[in-house]
Amino acid sequence: MTVTVDIPDHIRDLCAHLGDGVSYAVKVLARQLADDPHLGKRTGRLGLYAATIDGDTFDDCPPLTVRYAYGPPLTAEGQLQIRDVEATGPLPATSKTDDGQATTPPPDPRLEQIAARQVTEAWQRITAWLEQNAPASHAALLPAAAGQEIDALEQQLGVRVPVELRALWLLCAGNQDIPGAGFFPDHGWALMPLESVRAVYCRQSRWQQDHDDEESWMWKPSWIPFCSWSVTDTSYGLFVDAETGEVGHWDDTAVRTVEDKSVTMLLEEIADRLENPQLGLGCKPGLIGGRLVWGPPSDEGWAILWQPFTG
Repeated sequence: MTVTVDIPDHIRDLCAHLGDGVSYAVKVLARQLADDPHLGKRTGRLGLYAATIDGDTFDDCPPLTVRYAYGPPLTAEGQLQIRDVEATGPLPATSKTDDGQATTPPPDPRLEQIAARQVTEAWQRITAWLEQNAPASHAALLPAAAGQEIDALEQQLGVRVPVELRALWLLCAGNQDIPGAGFFPDHGWALMPLESVRAVYCRQSRWQQDHDDEESWMWKPSWIPFCSWSVTDTSYGLFVDAETGEVGHWDDTAVRTVEDKSVTMLLEEIADRLENPQLGLGCKPGLIGGRLVWGPPSDEGWAILWQPFTG
């Protein structure tokens, strides 16, 4: 059976902005996926796959990772949708310096618009679910930040906030400090208010300065925290690397890990798992008193009250 492959408009735009070679390579992959939808590898979540493209095979194309959804519950039977295209190597340089050295092109505003739109769409799916099923968690979301607030934070940190994180903060500037306000799987971590972002960044930077004799970086200047164990407990959390866009994790034992995942991918994963509780492994969405709680909870008292969400 031939599978129907959908390449959404924003993915086509993304490919076009990455270069003609990327557009052509993705179209070739789409034809291959129509014949063999299992060409990619499962990403650990039901119905989601990742395929790689060797950039050397195509002119003007870097190595790529293409993520796609195939079959129920994310797509209809026999349907495949490309969800994301990520360059995993340097894009072809578009200019050179006077001495002939290749330069990296500046950020493309059109690409940033696409990234912001993807964040907005994922966030709208999350908040729609919270409003309908977990009104207490929805009420714990803070209003959007003003652009001037984010600009001021950039000045304080000395780091440019990645467009995906800026887009998220322009929709919601964190969680209120109330019990169970967090909604990030699998730990229920909370979205940090901007003041907490500044405080944690400064604390971690001071720690790095005090341990500058260490062989490896334990906190890089490009790491911007955005999610913590709770609004008040910031000993654990997630950061985004402003240089690469990758999400990483820190904890109170100075463990630092960076994952092959962006803010957009993280939000889309949350939306997918809320809308389709059977997706993937790990904790499942559930409810306690109108609050989203990922579980089953390890606490016996909470476990008694917890009701799994089955859709």
